[in-house]
Amino acid sequence: MNKNATSRLQALQERKNELDAALRAEREKRKEIERKAEARLIRIIGRALLTAASKSPDFELMLKGVLRTSPLVESDRTFLAERTWL
Repeated sequence: MNKNATSRLQALQERKNELDAALRAEREKRKEIERKAEARLIRIIGRALLTAASKSPDFELMLKGVLRTSPLVESDRTFLAERTWL
């Protein structure tokens, strides 16, 4: 291989590395956007459910039943129990 071909290959490899890094950064950015959207969704739905439960004893009982049968980590279960949701 001559010097020009080697230089071109090196330049292309560097460009590939830059593009790979840009792709990784974009994927991470999109993951973060999705994580924030998920957190917002949880806040909105949670607020709506709590509001509905405060207005309807039947709905509150149903929600408590859902929480009782949901797979929760122990710290979440304790937190909910302390607030009379379990």
